[in-house]
Amino acid sequence: MRALITTEPFLSKSRYSRTSTRSKSTSEKPLVAKLVEYVMSWGKPEQAPPKQTEIKSDQQEKVEEERCPKIKQISANSVNPVQQTYHSSNRSDGSQSMYYSNSAPEMRVGFAPEARAQPMPALSTTREHLGKVIPVDEHQLNQLLMHRWESQVPKGLLKYPVQPLQETLTRYLESLQPLVSDQVMDKEEDLAVDFLRNQGYELQSLLQQAGESNANWLTDRWTDVSYLRYRAPLTIFSSSCIAFPKQNFRNSLAYLDFTAKAIHAMCQFHWIVENNQLPVRKMEGFDLDNSQFHNVFGTVRIPQRSSDYLQQCKSNYIVVIHKNNFYKLPVFDAVDKRIFSVLHIRKQLMKIIKSGRLLGPAIGLLTHDKRDHWAEGHEMLCRKDVNAETIQCIEQSLFTVSLDDAIPVPAGEERALLAAQLMHGGGPHLNSANRWMDKALQLIVNPCGLAGLCCEHSPAEPQPAASIMDYILKSVPHPNYGHNANESHKNEPLEWLYFDEVDECVTFWLSTANRTVNELSSRLQLHVHRFDCYGKNLLNAQQLEPDSFVQMALQLAFYRLHRELPAQLETAHLRIFKFGRSEIIRSTSNESLKFVRAMVSEETSIQNRLFALKAAVDYHRQQAMMALKGRGIDRHFFGLEQMAHEHGKALPQFFQSEGYMKSKDFRILSSQLSTPHDSFMVYGPLNSDGYGCCYNLRENDITFTVTAWNHNPQISARSYGMAIESALADMGHLILDSGSCTSVLESESDRTQR
Repeated sequence: MRALITTEPFLSKSRYSRTSTRSKSTSEKPLVAKLVEYVMSWGKPEQAPPKQTEIKSDQQEKVEEERCPKIKQISANSVNPVQQTYHSSNRSDGSQSMYYSNSAPEMRVGFAPEARAQPMPALSTTREHLGKVIPVDEHQLNQLLMHRWESQVPKGLLKYPVQPLQETLTRYLESLQPLVSDQVMDKEEDLAVDFLRNQGYELQSLLQQAGESNANWLTDRWTDVSYLRYRAPLTIFSSSCIAFPKQNFRNSLAYLDFTAKAIHAMCQFHWIVENNQLPVRKMEGFDLDNSQFHNVFGTVRIPQRSSDYLQQCKSNYIVVIHKNNFYKLPVFDAVDKRIFSVLHIRKQLMKIIKSGRLLGPAIGLLTHDKRDHWAEGHEMLCRKDVNAETIQCIEQSLFTVSLDDAIPVPAGEERALLAAQLMHGGGPHLNSANRWMDKALQLIVNPCGLAGLCCEHSPAEPQPAASIMDYILKSVPHPNYGHNANESHKNEPLEWLYFDEVDECVTFWLSTANRTVNELSSRLQLHVHRFDCYGKNLLNAQQLEPDSFVQMALQLAFYRLHRELPAQLETAHLRIFKFGRSEIIRSTSNESLKFVRAMVSEETSIQNRLFALKAAVDYHRQQAMMALKGRGIDRHFFGLEQMAHEHGKALPQFFQSEGYMKSKDFRILSSQLSTPHDSFMVYGPLNSDGYGCCYNLRENDITFTVTAWNHNPQISARSYGMAIESALADMGHLILDSGSCTSVLESESDRTQR
């Protein structure tokens, strides 16, 4: 806890097969392509550009690069939009990735029903025992402003290690046992021994050398291979979304007041991050890295052929999208950098919705298309200076705000409809064109009360967005929140950003994107449900790790529905390491298999079922803690694969074996959003025969979202969601029937009835 679908060529299996997803372009720069230079330093308040160029020492440049690896930083004041029209020749330097893979580790599969499932980058989870979303509320802000940021900067971040190969192979073979037959297992053991003695030994040595020369050998490689080179659309397959609780807007003024407060809160959170006032959390005495929080504001993913690149700009404005029209709205004072008041922002939003402009061209649809298509459309658009200036202004904004058209919300379908609106906008006929999917942060608000964030996954895991959501929801309920902020009258005026009339080439790419969005919105299944029988209070009282408990429920539900045990992953953060992103927890184990079999067997006693449950939960908790400490399996294997590619060596047979491919075919992608609010996170499934499942474990209830594609009649998001609910109910009754927590469950039942 981060992609695809349209015409027949788009659905082609060969285009998105494991061996071709990462194929190199003939025009690609060599591996030794220069790293992008960074022109802005992190952690300092933005200042007016100096009249003369400051000459920086080599040490200063090195520090700046380490603050934000792989993101090209630019200054909004240093670029003339008219002079730099963003033609492809002007954008090539930052687009070449340094690392390559043709095995497509954890990449999402193409939507073609016949296509072989491919895994996709893991989405980070905000697990409770790893640290909740950062609680920074209104009354804390003034205190934060009074302290210098130096005291809050993590000083003891660990270097990301290279684990012993023998240990990783041993744990890999153990994770494989419940998934394959004894015959396949024997072959895998022989392959593992041969790999350890021969090719694996050599690749391990190369990886150790890479680890010695870098604070984190993984993050840049992972970002390049699993995100920037991925050619499928961002919508559903890569971007994740975080839903706010349903709002009740009495009128348009209440709607705009909520939106203005949310914008103001996001700007305040941005100030906190940029001035390094963010609290530094700890895990087992070690500081957790906050670098990802610096990567989301002002960041955009620029489409390029073969590989995209990330760009970040320290701007003082946002872009508001209404009826497919784009508006530049300054939110910071140009001189003292103070945030404008909620009243000022609301007044500007009112001007936008009362402008009377007709529906604009559906340019935003292009950002939903697969990346090579959008790269072509991007270049065609930017051939006209007016379009180039508009696109550049959108890309350099702090974030975008989508003021959507109201849609009917049937009773009982609020959550599913909200998830759909955040994921894809509902289709070209609704709000899909009212988006800019390349932006790292999109705030989406609908007059009918639906609101949330859509997050582009390549610059950061979802935790920064979850913390922003938490900060917004703690701020907006205060009636006078943000009313006493800056009231400067010397601010830049609201500006309409228009596009020139589109030509035939752009029209062609718009029609392609229209088909893509239609495919995405019509074929995605969504199920959102709140299980309110019990929550983590009950599980903690029984000394059962809540997250591990739910992971076992997901496996039991899948087994009951499909009569087989799935390869299941949960994501864990690596923030204990410098620039750490995510690792995989392999939730399927021998212990979970014993638990599932015990639950479906009528001959197994209640006590034996409970014993199997506790053993499975304890084992998963141990695996989770190992992943958090950098002792996972999959990122180590990813690094070894990269060493083979970077040094021109053939991919070892070990990485192409039946067992290895089976273990990477994750049919359940899962993660947890831990927040006290009635919120949830949603993302797409990893492959065409599996599910994406995220859950919010609160004290007395569990809200979970399930996604799946609808081409396979055996795969149903609704059926799997109902199976999860049934599994949770049966596991709760198991605890009750054991006689260990009757009083706790009775109190939970009384609370539900009230």
